[in-house]
Amino acid sequence: MIRLLVDSMCDLPKEYINHPNLDMVSLNVIIEGVSYRDKREIDLDRMNEFMKQGIVPTTSQVNPGDFIEYFEESAKNNVECLYLAFTSKLSGSYETASLVLKEVIGRYPDFKCKVVDSLQSGGGVALIAVELLKLIDQGKDLDYLAQAAIKTIPHSHFYFSIEDLNWLYMGGRVSKGTAVVGGFLKIHPIVSVEDGELKIIGKTRGKKKAQKTIVEKVARNITGYLGQNVGIAFTGSLEPVEEYESELRLMGVNNIEAVPIGCVLAAHLGLQGTGIYFLDMPPEEIFKEII
Repeated sequence: MIRLLVDSMCDLPKEYINHPNLDMVSLNVIIEGVSYRDKREIDLDRMNEFMKQGIVPTTSQVNPGDFIEYFEESAKNNVECLYLAFTSKLSGSYETASLVLKEVIGRYPDFKCKVVDSLQSGGGVALIAVELLKLIDQGKDLDYLAQAAIKTIPHSHFYFSIEDLNWLYMGGRVSKGTAVVGGFLKIHPIVSVEDGELKIIGKTRGKKKAQKTIVEKVARNITGYLGQNVGIAFTGSLEPVEEYESELRLMGVNNIEAVPIGCVLAAHLGLQGTGIYFLDMPPEEIFKEII
C-alpha cells in the first residue's frame, strides 16, 4: 500500500480532501501567542475574523513530532509513503521531514518513503497531489510517483492578486512606503511561486486590471489544455471568483472549482485576494518519459 502525505499548504479540491490514500500534517498559525494547526484547529473564516480586528498572525512549520509519529506508524504497518512538501524556500517542513525520515529508516531499515520538495504553494501543490492520487489509484509504484511529482512541478502554475499591500508589508515582503503609496494608488500586486519562492511578478492599478492580467497569463500559458480542472483560490469575497469563472468559461474552460486557501498562506497574503491555478500540459504528456 502507498499513501500520499501532504501538508496544510496543499489546497485540494473537495473531491480529493477525503481520498482514502491521502494523509495531511499541519503547519501552524500563531495568533496572540496561541498556536493552531492549520485546517484542523482553525479555518479561513475564523482566522479572517482575527485579521479583521487588526491581529497579524504568524506561522511556523510542521511540528517534527507529527512527522515522527506518521513515519513510524507507516513503517510499523508496512505502508509506503510519499510526502509532497510545501516549497522548502518558504518553510522548513521539507528539511525537517527529510531529517526525521533518516532517523526513522535507521530504526526501520525496510521502510520505503520519499520526500519531494514541491517548490509550490497552495493550489500549485494541489495540482501535483491530485495527479499523484490518480497514479496511486492506478497502482503505480513509489519510484514512479516520485518521478511524476518532480516532472509535474514546472508545469504547475498559480497566479494570485492581492488587494491590500499592508499584509505584504507586515509580512516583510514590501516596505512601509511601498505599502502606503500602493494603497493610495490602488496598486494590486500579482504574485506567483516561481522556483519555490513567492515573487511579485506584476503590479496593476485597480482590481479589474489585476483580474485581466491574471486571465491573460492563464490564456497564454494553459496552451490548449482546456479540459482540465482549473482552481480558483480565494481568501475573502466570492465576487472576484464569479468574475474569474466567467472569464474562464469564455476561454473554453468548463471544469472550475473555487477553493479557499489555507490559513498559513492567507496570513501572508491578507484578507482579500483571488487567483487561478492550472497545468500547462496534460499529465499523460508530462509522464511520457517516465520508465
